[in-house]
Amino acid sequence: MGPSGSPFTYESTQQQQTNLQILQRTGLPRRETGNRVSCDSCLKSNFRGRRYKCLICYDYDLCATCYEEGATTTRHSTDHPMQCILTQSDFELYYGGEVLPADQPQSFTCPYCKRMGLSDSALLEHVSAEHTDTGLEVVCPVCAALPGGEPNFVTDDFARHLSLEHRSGSRDLISFLISFSN
Repeated sequence: MGPSGSPFTYESTQQQQTNLQILQRTGLPRRETGNRVSCDSCLKSNFRGRRYKCLICYDYDLCATCYEEGATTTRHSTDHPMQCILTQSDFELYYGGEVLPADQPQSFTCPYCKRMGLSDSALLEHVSAEHTDTGLEVVCPVCAALPGGEPNFVTDDFARHLSLEHRSGSRDLISFLISFSN
């Protein structure tokens, strides 16, 4: 049981720090475009720093403060998987101007089980192996995080969407994973 008698449990500060360290090691996704997002809890708009995109609720974002405080609404609970995203300018500030290769893997969260630190190809492999019979509609974390992506793209066949729209690995691996999931 969480604070205020809520049936949801909250991540400990230590778990949040561990999650952030995983994201830092593998590369936080970042959007090139301006940040036109508002926090659905405190209503702060165009905020800087980390933002968290719910992968279950349509068009639901939290600023880092509200996420860390465990903000909820009638449609959003803390057990929903969230994708951490930085704007390009905040990414550069966060990493102190460090030049990172363009092909550095990004870190994505599984919208089904909250597993973090997955590259796009590892996400496809994970979803194809672990969530083959899941028909839950989810927001694509890759579309939400990457420049030019549709931040609120919802799909009920996430593995198929990943394999068709976000190919980055070997086509042989993609073909194998698609056949594995069928």
